[in-house]
Order: sequence, then C-alpha cells, then structure tokens
Amino acid sequence: MMMGGHVKIIIYEARWFVDECGNVRWQDKQQKKTRRNQVVILQDHVIQQLPENIQKGLFKTIDERVWPTSRNISIREVEDRLFELIELFTASGQVELICEQLDEQSKHLVEGNFDVLVGADGSNSFVRRYCNIQMISEGIEYACGVGYEVPENILPSDQTLHQALNCILSASQTRYMVNSSLSCQGYLYIRLGKNEYEALRQCLQKVQNRDEPLDLPNRTKWPQSPTLSIIREGLKFFNINEKFISRIAPIEINVRHASVVVRELRSEINSKQPKKILAFLVGDAAMNVHFWPGRGMNSGMKAAMALARNIQRSYIANILPHRQENHSSLPFLDFLDYESFMARLRAREQQGRSLRILDSPIDPTLKEAQINAYSDYWYEEHRKELKNKLIDTRKEFQGLPDWPHKTRAVTDTELEDVFSRIDCRTVTELALANAWPTREMNGVEVLVEDMFPVSQQSCLSLPKSVHKKPLTRQPTIASRRRFLILWIDGDTINKRSR
Repeated sequence: MMMGGHVKIIIYEARWFVDECGNVRWQDKQQKKTRRNQVVILQDHVIQQLPENIQKGLFKTIDERVWPTSRNISIREVEDRLFELIELFTASGQVELICEQLDEQSKHLVEGNFDVLVGADGSNSFVRRYCNIQMISEGIEYACGVGYEVPENILPSDQTLHQALNCILSASQTRYMVNSSLSCQGYLYIRLGKNEYEALRQCLQKVQNRDEPLDLPNRTKWPQSPTLSIIREGLKFFNINEKFISRIAPIEINVRHASVVVRELRSEINSKQPKKILAFLVGDAAMNVHFWPGRGMNSGMKAAMALARNIQRSYIANILPHRQENHSSLPFLDFLDYESFMARLRAREQQGRSLRILDSPIDPTLKEAQINAYSDYWYEEHRKELKNKLIDTRKEFQGLPDWPHKTRAVTDTELEDVFSRIDCRTVTELALANAWPTREMNGVEVLVEDMFPVSQQSCLSLPKSVHKKPLTRQPTIASRRRFLILWIDGDTINKRSR
C-alpha cells in the first residue's frame, strides 16, 4: 500500500497449503495441524499506526477491550483477517504466496532474483542463520501454556470468569495469568521453576499423543501428580473446566536479541556484476521478549512498520528518481535508522519490561511456600495477604478512568470464591508471589511515528478487484491424498495370501 506497483512481495510460509480449487489456505485439523490459538494484547498506539482499512478489517469480527489501552484478539483471528486483507494484492500479482518453508534450496534464494530479504520467521529464524547473525541472551525462564476453548451453550457451572475478574486475578500475582478472547478461548500461562519445567516435559512425553484428544479429566491417562496439580490449581483459580483444555505446552522463555538486524549480502550468481542484497530481521527473529507483559506481537508489528517505512523512504530518495536507469540496490547506510529504532525498542521491551519479570524469579517463592504451606497459622496469614492483594488490585483497576469494565463491578463474593476453589499450598504461593511490577514496566513507549512519520494519505489506494485467474498452482500433496482400501475377497485368494 505504501509503494504500489513499484514493489512485488513474495512470502514463504510452510503452514499454508493449496487446496483443490487453487486457493491458499491455512493448514488446520483436516491436515492434522494445530492453528495458533494464543491470545495477544494489541496496544492502541500500535493499532493506530496501521492503515485505516487494516484497522477495520483486523477487528471486524472481534473487537474486545479487556485492558484500558489495548484489545484482545487470538493469533488465529489475526492471521485469518490479514489473510483476507491480502487477497486483493495476491489477485493483482503484487503479492505472491508460496506454501513452503524457506531454505537454502528455495528457488528465489538459489536464483538471487530479489532485492530485499526479510526474516519474519520466528525465534528459530532460518534467515538469521542464513545471514550468520548471532543471538545474545539476557536470561532464561520457564513456563507452561495451557490452551482452552469453551463451546457455546454450556451449563452455568461451566461458565468461565468475566474478563474484569480475569484481569484482577492475573495482575495480583505472577504465578498464573490468563489471556483470553471473549472469556471463552485463550491460554492459561504458568510460571515454573526449572525442576517443575523438566518434570512437566517428562510427564507430557509419557502421555501426550497428537492423534488423541487431550482429555485432562481422565485420571487414568493423567494421574494426579505434583506437576499436574500445578496446572489443575491454575485452572481452578480461573474457574476453567479441565474438559475444555486442548493443549499443554512447556515453554522455555529465552529473552534474547540479534546482534544486528540489518546485513548486506552479496549474490554471486553473476560473477561480473555481483548483486548486493539487504537482509533484515523483524519480530521474534530479531528479538525475543517475555510474554508476561504482553508486548511480543506489538514489538513485531512496530518493527515491520518501521522497516516498511524505512524501505519506502530509501526507495523514494535513491531509486524512484532514477527508475529509467540501470537497476540499483538500496544503500545499506540508509537503514542505520532502522537499526537504531530496533536498539531503542529492545531497550524498552527487554530491559524495561522483560528483565523486570526475570529479576523477580518464581523459584524463591516456591521454596518458601513449600516450607509454610501446611501450617495452619501461616495459611491464615497468607489467606489474608492474598485477599488484600486482590482487593487492592480491584480498587486500583476499578478506579482507572479508562477501565473498560465500568458496568461490571467485581464483588467481594467473587473474590472470596477464589479460596473455595484452590488448595492451601496454592494460596500460599499466590500470596508470596509478587504482583505485576507495573510501575517498573511503565514509561514512555518507543513509537514508530517518532522516527518514521507517515500519514494515512501517503498510503496508496488498494488494487482494484479483479476476476480470479484460472488455477495455475497444483494442489498441495496433502490436500490431494485419498484413502484407498484394497478389499481382497474370495477364499482362494485368502488361502494363497497366507
């Protein structure tokens, strides 16, 4: 939208496939794949930098405000809505979708027929390795993600908590957190000690099978154990029924960043005139943050917008005025601003937020809770302490002028009900676990528009709608597979086949 027909974008994504009608789609249960159902918190100041049509398209189905200055939305919903928004560009030929994992043998890398390489391929980025860019770790922590999906028309006893109460329970301590969309789909996150993390991995290796439903209520398949008790207590804390759990995943949180995010490559395809290609990293390929503050996708979107605006600025200054002459590359030095922006973003999100969580590890809390959990005296003390934390958090949140749940006050009874759901050890852990370090994490945001200002008017109009071209892509093998049953009948044949 920023450069119109002056650019063509080719996107590699292994999670897509081509169906029998020639349409590119996300692989799902039919292809024995699991879509990403984690819920992210998109900040208003990030959303407002998107073109208006993308803002409208992104939230056309779900537009939910859970926290004061942000909206909750599942990653799957983001992927689906952006996929719809890109259709006009794919139909016009400005964007080409390739349903493959990018690797050294990929056509475009082999032929070198591109000008810019962007690695937005996650924390285990191939592009980063291809460019020989090292990662620098700031610290490691361990967690567990428990995915759940609550169907419609359930019994009142199976209803999950209102988002207002989810916010209060999550912010009052740093052991458990729920991120959900419409209170019916999301993830329960649990901070784990290293020993708990290793025990969970061993437990999952024994019982988890991708071809079977998780079936957490099945005590034969999932017998009671200290590790599973941690998960079940978290579910009780947020009143999530075990039967709605679809996934349990151990998570190693490595807060790290790439040493550089811009690299100049040389393509030796034409030995007489070696071609210079710029490679960039964005998102998790460039920087991994702790998910607890909820800024991962926001940081990735900021990086993508900053890079797009930097490319546009460099193109207009260096190539567009001379487009009739021989093709030239974008100058490396034009992207020092992007490198600088990412350094500022890294300082804000890693040092300013992620490391504030790492500075308050959960392990000492767990050790202290183990000592005091079963003392009647300490239980009463910790019960009072946790209740006071919940009341203080409620008072703080409900007093905010932009609190989005003004019409849904959380009652004393709802806070008291928490203690009827969790056991004495969990009460002790939550009482001892620090509340969110919100004050330490607050501060001035790193804004894309400060370094790369752009107006909505500078965005070009969308490509005109065109009729779909006849199928030119072969369906992905997975979608063409058929089950063939060879039925051999007749006694004579059966005897000979023995």
